[in-house]
Amino acid sequence: MNRRVKTALIILPVLLIVAGIGFSLYMARRQALTWVYPARNVPVDTPSSVGLDNWEEVTFTSGDGLNIAGWFIRPDAASEPAPTVMLLHGLGGHRGGMLGEAALLVNAGYNTLLIDLRAHGLSDGDVTTLGYREVEDVRGAVDYLSGRDDVDSERIGLAGFSLGAVTAIRAAARIPEIQAVAALSTFKTVDDNVTPIIRALTGRPPIPFPAAVIWFVNLETGVNVGEVRPIDDLAQIAPRPVLFVHGEGDTVVPVSNSHDLFDAAGEPKELLIIPNAQHGGFMGAAPEEFEQRFVGFFDQYLQGE
Repeated sequence: MNRRVKTALIILPVLLIVAGIGFSLYMARRQALTWVYPARNVPVDTPSSVGLDNWEEVTFTSGDGLNIAGWFIRPDAASEPAPTVMLLHGLGGHRGGMLGEAALLVNAGYNTLLIDLRAHGLSDGDVTTLGYREVEDVRGAVDYLSGRDDVDSERIGLAGFSLGAVTAIRAAARIPEIQAVAALSTFKTVDDNVTPIIRALTGRPPIPFPAAVIWFVNLETGVNVGEVRPIDDLAQIAPRPVLFVHGEGDTVVPVSNSHDLFDAAGEPKELLIIPNAQHGGFMGAAPEEFEQRFVGFFDQYLQGE
């Protein structure tokens, strides 16, 4: 075997390893970008689409200066300042995705505020931060609600789905005006859910180095999303109540997340696992049970019923 062949046999495996690492990092960055820059969709339906006619378009400023768009909806029969529940959508969604939950609440006598989180819908912002800076969107919303005469500012609740649920937990831990939280299909930490979320977002197997995805997300957002750990925020929420709702068949955020969050939460707390649901879809999978537990939770803690 001549020297050139020997050299090639040594160099070729090294080149293959370097190429493999390079391709993995390339894929990690691509997958990170699907988190940070989701497709921006805008609402098509309005509250009138679900029979809610007493609504208005609103805008307010987030705690860090972005313009946030939303709908404020009033119960038709309300005459006094009413309790209010803010609704937060998931990654890549918009406020229209929470209209079903809004209808349940408005028909039960609540004001609702549905917002487009930053970098979603018609709100300002270029990047999402997986719940890190989205807390400032909620802070601005609470300030906005507190200035309305038709809102009882001592009875403000928060409900979110997926990204919105993570944001809801983090916001409640930092904003004492929030009196009750419903977290639908939420994860306990970003780091523990990189693999299933990547698979759900891209339809591809996860890369060999999931930590690289987080590194690229941090690089794009300028924050450490590893600090997005709702499981650690729960201690700051108690004794305010939290309801966790999850689908047994969720392949995006495994149901074990809500079990672990429930175990970590202080009292009062509630857990609803819906067997036939996946990532959301609770109103279709178990409409009566979901309405009873979801609306009943806010009735108990915001209405005192």
